[in-house]
Amino acid sequence: MSQASVKEQVRALLDRLPDDCTFADVQRAIAVLMWPRQEDGRPEPPQRLPPEEVKRRLRAWLKSEKDE
Repeated sequence: MSQASVKEQVRALLDRLPDDCTFADVQRAIAVLMWPRQEDGRPEPPQRLPPEEVKRRLRAWLKSEKDE
């Protein structure tokens, strides 16, 4: 059986959501569909960054915000 196209997956997702869902509900549901999967179909566990990398990225982001 072939894997459903992205469009088919989103249509099926919309059919499963309640009629009174919000854009945020749709956005969250799509984010779940996009989450990387393991070979057996289970979601991949999130990859944690070392604290030093988090600090480096935060400093770079704050610097870029200041420059604007």
